[in-house]
Amino acid sequence: MARLSLGQSHDATAFSGRNKVARAAVLAGLMMLFARLLLVQAVRGERYEKFAAVERVSKVRATAARGLIMGPGGDVLARNIESHRLEVLPRRVKPERVQPVADILRSLLDMTDSEYKGLIAELRRPLPPRRSKPLVVRRGLVSTHCPYDSHRLELVGEVNYSFCRTCGRTYEQPPKRHICPVDRKKLVPSGSGDGLHCPVCAREFLDKETCPYDDTPVSRGEHILHCAMCGRTYNDEVARLRSHLHRLPEARVRTEIQREYPYRYLASHVLGYMSRVNRRDMRPFVEGGKSRFSLNDHIGRAGLERTLDAMLRGVDGEQVLVRRRGSEEETRDLEDLLEAMKPRPTVPGLSVRLTLDLELQRVAKVAMKHVHSGAVVALDPRNGKVRVMYSKPSFDPNAWSGRLTPEIKARVDASYFAPLLNKAVHPFPPASTYKIVAAAGAIEHGLASRDTRIWCPGHYEYGGRRFRCYKRQGHGEIDMVQALERSCDVYFYKLGERLGLERLEQQARRMGFGEHTGIEIRERIGRLPTKAWYDKRKVRYFPGFALSTAVGQKDVTATPLQLARVFAGLARGGHLPDVTLLETLQRSGQPIPVLGRGKGRSMGLRPGTLATLHEGLERVVAREYGTAHRHRLAGVRMAGKTGTAEAPQRARKGMPKSIRRWLKEDHAWFASWAPVEAPSLVVVVFVEHGGLGGAVAAPIAKRIMTAWFKAHPELGRPPEGDRPTYGDDTATYGPVIPPPSALRTSTLRPRDRGPP
Repeated sequence: MARLSLGQSHDATAFSGRNKVARAAVLAGLMMLFARLLLVQAVRGERYEKFAAVERVSKVRATAARGLIMGPGGDVLARNIESHRLEVLPRRVKPERVQPVADILRSLLDMTDSEYKGLIAELRRPLPPRRSKPLVVRRGLVSTHCPYDSHRLELVGEVNYSFCRTCGRTYEQPPKRHICPVDRKKLVPSGSGDGLHCPVCAREFLDKETCPYDDTPVSRGEHILHCAMCGRTYNDEVARLRSHLHRLPEARVRTEIQREYPYRYLASHVLGYMSRVNRRDMRPFVEGGKSRFSLNDHIGRAGLERTLDAMLRGVDGEQVLVRRRGSEEETRDLEDLLEAMKPRPTVPGLSVRLTLDLELQRVAKVAMKHVHSGAVVALDPRNGKVRVMYSKPSFDPNAWSGRLTPEIKARVDASYFAPLLNKAVHPFPPASTYKIVAAAGAIEHGLASRDTRIWCPGHYEYGGRRFRCYKRQGHGEIDMVQALERSCDVYFYKLGERLGLERLEQQARRMGFGEHTGIEIRERIGRLPTKAWYDKRKVRYFPGFALSTAVGQKDVTATPLQLARVFAGLARGGHLPDVTLLETLQRSGQPIPVLGRGKGRSMGLRPGTLATLHEGLERVVAREYGTAHRHRLAGVRMAGKTGTAEAPQRARKGMPKSIRRWLKEDHAWFASWAPVEAPSLVVVVFVEHGGLGGAVAAPIAKRIMTAWFKAHPELGRPPEGDRPTYGDDTATYGPVIPPPSALRTSTLRPRDRGPP
């Protein structure tokens, strides 16, 4: 073998070195590729599988969580729950798929014939260019909460039911002895007489094969969910639809947040309700051509939900939606994708803690159960906090917050008692409770004093008209304190004559009538008539108007809340408090101070005037001839004033006789505070067309006062030796009310949620 030359040997060595480097590089590359393949397939295989399933990524608006409304003890009065709706994307539905899609949805949901035909017609309608708006098939799908009262549903065995595809009614099997299992009321016939329904909860029962309303065959089915509150049964529509979405790539189930009010009727006028925005809501908030709301947003319509809407709403953000193999959902597990999209986070709304005493609110609701219409307001005069605000009749805010049915709307509209009207902040003639204005005005203007005596023969002749006292035989000769005690009309007719209408209006305004109270919900301010007011309305003015105004009649009006604030001002020595419903604001559980609260103002009354009013108002309850003497408290000194306003209303054609008689009755008032020496509660009761204030309104106030001092016995103990002295007819006082067992708070009971 020939030997290699020196040059050839050098080339071979260099080639061998490069060959080794190349093989090492290839081997390193293969190892890196294998490591990457191992990372992708084994270590991160599940994550990349999720990426592979993604069909479309979109960034949409995310609604901020609305703040809670709570009671002072942490009881949740308004909260957020999930609400679901079924949508179909018409652009994705091919002509040959219209009928199968409608048939599948009909088999999964109880759809009426009209709903079924309407769905087919909508899907076959030609689409305008670039239209991508989804078709909402049904809102408020049943999932975990009862659509009737929002109570959480429980899983039970299979329960048979019937459904009419013509009228849409759902029927249950009739119970034994035909007694409603929830309300324990006797079932009454419905429709043609073959069906039964409960007159209280309106549930329908049927054991026939045809609907009693339209004589069409009913379809049978089985429910597996039960509501312990209303007794109705359901199926989980959301779960059934999601389990069949693989057959319906054109459909999707969307989730939104809906407001829920667990206590229903207990404080509905204070809380208010929410509903979907309309064009009028969106117009004022358009900035730069972009609206603040979207068409699916909800806004507060009444009560605190309306006035505190901006604070409760929070700031909306964005979320990333990923469509994966026919279903669309929010992504939380694709960090790289979220970082690239950079969605704007949401800012939750503020939560609100109220001053309402829910136990006292329950007492007021129960005490008002025998009246048709009225209101109760209870204030803490020391700080102006509202402890009770109840208006009768009440309404279910759950029904008006996205669940309103034509039947509920028709029932509310047909009511003669205005369920949606908050009578606590609506003006009515204040009757004899307004006599404190005439008494204070006469003393302040030097026209009368405590000892001014006037003869009451039972009537007063003025301007050719006889103004009668409620006591036709008269009160005889009495002074101002006795006139307040016995509510003598003639005495205050003459004070009104001396003062005149203008000075009555000025005095009432100084004492707190005719102005806003500072409450956080919308309120009316009432009316304080003057001569200029009558001239503006082209009504002929008579000097006798001042006489009627002095006793709270004619055109003067005030709200129960205003009257409560005025009596709170008298109770605390002539200083009006600012009324409030807000205890604290909270963000993420941390309290935020409530700014903008004032310290009230003075009523401008001299000590002598206050002393006269205090004595007269206390004698209304404590003395034998007082108009509320029968309803005094045992062991607690109470001051108050009854009122009976003549307010007959004209009956409309077709009204029942019972409503006609009700409209002719007088309004009943009673305003009070206790204890006299250290006031802790002011209670004003108004009963619309209820009759005499001392007979109807005063017992309700007494019941509320009694419950308050049972819960707070230390507030009812007067200082040692501080007992009233009235002479021979002094009221007899019993022992101080003993402390009761602890009252239950933070407890949701069926009676709190039931209708008023």
